[in-house]
Order: sequence, then structure tokens, then C-alpha cells
Amino acid sequence: MDISIVIPVYGCPGAIPELHRRLVETLEGMGVSFEIIMVDDHDGMGSWEQVKAVALKDKRVKAISFTKNNGQDKAVSAGVNQACGDWIIPMDCDLQDAPEKIPILYDMALNGGNDVVFVRRQARKDSLMTRFLSRTFHKVFSYFTEISFDYELGTYLICSKRAADLYRESKDRGRDFTMFLVWLGFKHDFVEFEHEWRYEGKTSYTFKKKWDYAIKMMTTFSNRILYVPIRVGGIAVLASIAYLIYVLVGYLSGINNPEGWNSIIFAVFFFGGAILSTLGIIGIYIGNIFDMTKQRPLYVIQESINCDENDE
Repeated sequence: MDISIVIPVYGCPGAIPELHRRLVETLEGMGVSFEIIMVDDHDGMGSWEQVKAVALKDKRVKAISFTKNNGQDKAVSAGVNQACGDWIIPMDCDLQDAPEKIPILYDMALNGGNDVVFVRRQARKDSLMTRFLSRTFHKVFSYFTEISFDYELGTYLICSKRAADLYRESKDRGRDFTMFLVWLGFKHDFVEFEHEWRYEGKTSYTFKKKWDYAIKMMTTFSNRILYVPIRVGGIAVLASIAYLIYVLVGYLSGINNPEGWNSIIFAVFFFGGAILSTLGIIGIYIGNIFDMTKQRPLYVIQESINCDENDE
């Protein structure tokens, strides 16, 4: 198998037949063997019926349906677990990622000696607020994880089987495929594609979902965020010592202060800072233990078509 296309499906049932048609037309024109893996993330909008219909007509389409909504990263995980191709290409289901660009990705990966080719989205068709939040998150993410991440990168890319195998072996609960491939550091390249207009539907990422996802990704890829309370605590301790020096100087200079006020302020700042520092250190150890002990399945499959049950 040459190419596996992995498609998380949510909120765009009307796009599925057109997506399948354009994918088949493109891949058949390339003369490669391929499979298309569509994972329905339980959107309740009729997407599974469309995916199921396509899979029953075309045996090259593997269809998976979750028991509940688990998020795009889990849907990509399920698809990658089913993928048999030498090269894996994840893409969105709303046709903002043009299937006709796949030959360019494949050529850059195959002939360029790259394990990964990332797509930078040009002229993004997202709102100004979405672009602002995306840029802000990725700057903060890059700081906390010490991984340089381009906010123009999205789901669309191509990666080798060996890179996908490492992703499958990972036990992280945060399953962002693109971020994981950036973290791997394999030889890679970039290509710029124009971001297409959404064929159907609208984004399902509310501000709350984006916030929760950002926290999940930062705590998955780095423990550095746990050092924040330590630094805050350290600053508080230094501030309390500086205040104590100020009070002593004032006392020696004959400046009157309210009785008891100085000792209370010093105690609150000093012990508050010490507690924050201690909690930060404990948090680091608990975070490490927690990462090692989570054993729940990433997703549960309700129904599948044309799939290898051993890989579910």
C-alpha cells in the first residue's frame, strides 16, 4: 500500500461524497495503491450515514464510527492506527485541504528524502479572531515546550510510516498529530498551499474548546508550565524580603507604621510564596506520575466497515 488518507469527520455530511470523488480521481491519476480512512467523531449530524454509504460502495474506504465525540486528535489516532500505507496523509473533511495537492506532497516526500512534509496554509479562510487566537496559542506553546511551531501549520501533511509508527507507540493523551511530528524532529520540508473555502458546515471549536485544547497540548508536550508556580512563589518570597527590609529601614528612620500590619503582610507574602513553590515542586512529580498511570482507551469504536479489527 502506497498511500493512506486519514480523514477525521465532523459536521460536514454533505462534503463526504464530493471529498471521496475528488480523492479517488486524484489518487487514481497518480497510479498508486491507496486507502481512504474516514473516522466519524459522532457529530449527530448524519455524517456517519454518508461515510457508511461511501464505504459500502468502495472497498478502498475504511469507515470508523465512535460511540461519542472524542475530538479531532482522537479521530486522527484511530485513522493512523488503521493505516497500512507507506505514507500517511491526514486532512480535514470540509475540503479546505484540496485533494488535488496530494501529488505535490507525495513527490516532495518520495523524491526529497523527507519523512514529513508540512503544509503552510496561505490566505486562511478563518475569522480574524480565530487567526489571532491560533497565533497566540502557538507562541505560548512554543515558549512552554521549547519547540518552534509555525501557527500556519494544520492537519494537512504527509509523513512516512516510521514517523506514524512512533505516533502509534506514544502513550500521550494529547494526540495532536502535527505537533507530535514537529516534536520528532525528523527530516522535513514545507510547502505553501492556499487554504480553500469550506465546502460545508462551520468550525465546531468554541473558545472554551480552544482553551481546553491549548492547556491539554501544553501539559502533554512539556512539564515546563509546572515551573510557573515555583517562579511566582520565588518572586513572592523575594518581594516579602524586600518589604521586610523596607519596614526595618522605616523603623530605624522613625517612621511609624500601623501596629501588627507589617508582620501580617510579611507572613502572608513569605509563607504564601513558600507554599506556592512547594506546590509547584509537588505538581511536577504528580504530573510525571499521572502521565505514566493513565490507562483508559483513547476512544471506543461503535461500528467499522472494511477495517482490520486487530488494529482498532
